[in-house]
Amino acid sequence: MTELAASLGCEYEDCCDDDTSEDDVPYYAWWVRVPAAEHARRGENGLPVAVDRLHRYLAGQLPDLLYWEIVPDQERTVDHAVSSALHDAYDDLIAPFERALMPLRRDGADELDPRARVWKWEENLLVGTFDLWLCNDPDHPHTWIVVTVGLWTEPQLFDEAPAARLGHFDFTPHHPLLFLPRPPAPATFTARAESGSFPGKSTSRTKAADAIGTAHQWTANDPVVLAERVAHDIKLLWPQLTGPERS
Repeated sequence: MTELAASLGCEYEDCCDDDTSEDDVPYYAWWVRVPAAEHARRGENGLPVAVDRLHRYLAGQLPDLLYWEIVPDQERTVDHAVSSALHDAYDDLIAPFERALMPLRRDGADELDPRARVWKWEENLLVGTFDLWLCNDPDHPHTWIVVTVGLWTEPQLFDEAPAARLGHFDFTPHHPLLFLPRPPAPATFTARAESGSFPGKSTSRTKAADAIGTAHQWTANDPVVLAERVAHDIKLLWPQLTGPERS
């Protein structure tokens, strides 16, 4: 699917097999990103030619009598477009971190694309984050160490700043956030790396009685300086990132 999608000018994302329909019937879902131009090239059955080729290939690999549903996912399409705009708007912040941290990644994190993602929509305001996976947490199995990068935000009552507009229950103070439209300069940038678990917003205790969480956070007015400092400290915090890669 990866090779066929690429040959058709598309991008194969992944296959999901852990979901069910409304009547609890499990199903597989193949996610393929199709360029807008390919949506306009349709065959006799009304499907984009590229999508029809992908469908025919899958149908030939799987048992008969399967029900196929082929539809565009508007939510994913909009999310991808807006997240791309978010990445472009903060390229001066994101690019230094990609240059500094991507060579350090281990444990399969190098196979996970850094992600600028919009996760909240307000009127005339989009809020998102930029996340970059580093490695497995050596002290907490099955947990990633992720570096999140964004603007330093401090909500103030009656303030018109973007952070204040999120509301008390939707905002975690000092969490790195990205906004569209981007607030006017000057700005303070921040990066945060967490290990272990933390209490949720609606509780004062973590679920596990013996849970230990640590967080490391950096701030700077210059994103290049910030990325260099974060990379320097991360090498000291997790020295395995500077050693030879494990097979």
